[in-house]
Amino acid sequence: MKQYALLAIFVAALFNPYAAADWYETTGQAVIEQGNIEQARQAAIDDAIKRAALFAGASLSSTQQLVNGVLQQERLGFISNGEISQLQLLTEQHENNMLTITLRLYIEAQSDNCSNNSFSKPVLLPQLQLKARQDAVHGDLFKLGEHATTQLERHLRDYSPAATLQLLAQPVLPSALVYPTTEQLFNQGHQYIISAQINDMSLGQASGGFWQQKVKERHFSIEVALFDLFEQTTVYQQEYRTSAPWPYQEQSTPSSHSQAFWNMAYGQKIDQLLQIIAEDIQRQLACKPLLSSVLQVKGSRIMLNLGKQHGLHMGDSLELFQLQRQPTTPAVKHLLNSQLKLTVSSVSERNAWATADDGKFLQHIQSGDIISVRKNSEQ
Repeated sequence: MKQYALLAIFVAALFNPYAAADWYETTGQAVIEQGNIEQARQAAIDDAIKRAALFAGASLSSTQQLVNGVLQQERLGFISNGEISQLQLLTEQHENNMLTITLRLYIEAQSDNCSNNSFSKPVLLPQLQLKARQDAVHGDLFKLGEHATTQLERHLRDYSPAATLQLLAQPVLPSALVYPTTEQLFNQGHQYIISAQINDMSLGQASGGFWQQKVKERHFSIEVALFDLFEQTTVYQQEYRTSAPWPYQEQSTPSSHSQAFWNMAYGQKIDQLLQIIAEDIQRQLACKPLLSSVLQVKGSRIMLNLGKQHGLHMGDSLELFQLQRQPTTPAVKHLLNSQLKLTVSSVSERNAWATADDGKFLQHIQSGDIISVRKNSEQ
């Protein structure tokens, strides 16, 4: 269902989060619309550049222009804190109305205030809620929430390296994100949750002249919120809107699970919005600290709910904060810096152990205290 290829594995081998400059090889795809190969080639190149910039730690302005949440025309973005000094087009292939290109770029990323924050924050992605069910009757799109979640997940994995995703099979309403639910989710290893609902899929007026009366403009809007489970607050909220022609007089249209739907003008516009959402989530998370609650305490060691998939390595430094609550209002928390410094001593995919630098027993530390991770400056 996706119109863009995954980032080439070669990027993972070349990518060094601590380097200021490096070579990157990326692969991008685009649909060839109405035989316009040049337009498809430019779209694939734009996508490949964007992917390389993200993994190089540079910022890239969106290739889509969004004005007050409404998708406008596409345009090539530019790296705002880096420079592409060399770019080579390695291969170009045409197959099944798809154009695939492979680029090799040399990116010099400038350091910024969070350039050393290469950690991936644990994000929970529930299923998108289809609120506009009355509109879903046109085209039988009652499962669009489920299928759009799959599309958004893929875009987040491609465009949001600052997020480590875990999926939830049902929607989560913003009204449900209250204490103690938020604390339970945080203690389960989630730092953020994305709440999204599709609010509009209505049909507008017929577009064009007499020969186009079988097509109506169809609207789409989705409201997205990024919620910080530890701080128990919404850190980002935006409504995204777009529209595209819809063949309303046809007896049947492609199902939203099919590639045919996402190749339609309407499906493509929705997919473009989902990609923009993923890019916006990346911008929100890039500079955020990585937090975890303490799972276990054993002597001078603690276990935390983070691991390799979040970017942890042996030797990373940790700061430990003790958690205090108001006796009458447990949802109100105070953090006290324990002045303890710890170092990651062993790490698995999902968990890690850290040892106190002074080797002393951590008798006053308990499960539920908070760990903040920072990159060792010597790495």
